[in-house]
Amino acid sequence: MATLIGFTVGMAWHQPLQAGRFDPYRKLGVFTKVLSYIETTYVENISESDLIYGAARGLTDVLDPHTRFMDPEEYARLRDETEGNTEIEGIGIDLEKRKAGFVVVSPIEGSPAFRAGIAPGDIITKIDGTPTADLDWATAIGRIQGAPGSLVVLTVDRGGKEKVFEIRREKFEVKTVEGRVIAPGYGYVRIRIFSSNTDEKLVESMEKIQAEVQRAAKSKTVGSLKGLVLDMRRNPGGLLDQGVKVADRFLSDGLIVRTVGKGGREMDRQIAHSRGTYSGFPIVVLVDGATASAAEIVAGALQDHKRAVVMGQQTFGKGSVQTVFSLDGCGPKPCGLKITVSRYYTPSGRSIQNHGITPNIHVAAVPPPRNEDEGPRERDYERHLENDDTPAQAEVQLADYQLQVALDYLRSFEILAGQKL
Repeated sequence: MATLIGFTVGMAWHQPLQAGRFDPYRKLGVFTKVLSYIETTYVENISESDLIYGAARGLTDVLDPHTRFMDPEEYARLRDETEGNTEIEGIGIDLEKRKAGFVVVSPIEGSPAFRAGIAPGDIITKIDGTPTADLDWATAIGRIQGAPGSLVVLTVDRGGKEKVFEIRREKFEVKTVEGRVIAPGYGYVRIRIFSSNTDEKLVESMEKIQAEVQRAAKSKTVGSLKGLVLDMRRNPGGLLDQGVKVADRFLSDGLIVRTVGKGGREMDRQIAHSRGTYSGFPIVVLVDGATASAAEIVAGALQDHKRAVVMGQQTFGKGSVQTVFSLDGCGPKPCGLKITVSRYYTPSGRSIQNHGITPNIHVAAVPPPRNEDEGPRERDYERHLENDDTPAQAEVQLADYQLQVALDYLRSFEILAGQKL
């Protein structure tokens, strides 16, 4: 499955064409002639639906890479995937067609593709041995998808090196939000994707974390959380309204996002509300190169309002908004059209299109190599004396380097607050 949820932002009705400005019917004569020649003279028989779907895809192929016509099967998958925690069939990658080819935006955490080692930025060059240069979008997606238990072999270009992955398709569950306490007083929330229940699941996670922190502190004081890590690494985005709601949970007022459409017309602006706001603790937002779309809206809003420190690596840079239209006339099930309708701007007026969100603090995904020139410590000597004092409680050490750095920064707030000035 090549999930398309990461670049979908909602449903809306289209505006009727204005007479005199654009007359598509005048051009239909060319389309009708081409269709007639194909039907009467082409060497093989082609179904009417294949011809119409191909023509519709041709129209969207000349537009930006996020605009796409979807046949009934693809459109049905898109609608299913935006409903929240659900079982998905396939290998679990978010894929885009760019000039370089079919590029992996991100594998879904826990999916077969994730476990196999598929990484953001991988360019799929072959599917089961067939070069993707010879395949259009629909055909490529159809070859990647398949029944659970079946195998697909993907050949990818990673930084100029060829890698081959044999991946078994399966059913797997996508949990949009997960939260836990990672150290006494410090919470961690991972948002994997923005689907229809993300805000609801965020509230559940925050309530769980706060309750656990209060129990551990043996206190009934609300808001005893010392700090929060909001992890949106490898989050390809999703529904715009859910991104707005998540940002609103941590902002009490001010602009969250503004969208500007055709001709520079402002289409929408979303404002934060004080009700239901989580406050009173510092936040670190973790991002990386696969953080995109709605996830960038959240990171940008919290960064502009100085509500959070953004940490990690430069984000993906998708600053456009898509609307999905349901199209009748495709048989018993509708087709779909996902089309770019506007650009979005952060509260400070930044457009992140092609640029992304720049972290306040850049942190690599892996720790720097150990300096071998460091001298020995007392504990390294043979027959060193032991410490007679009761050993202090060991600090929490996390295997995730970026998460460890985020936790250390949050702890610094508490440490610095206790300093005498």
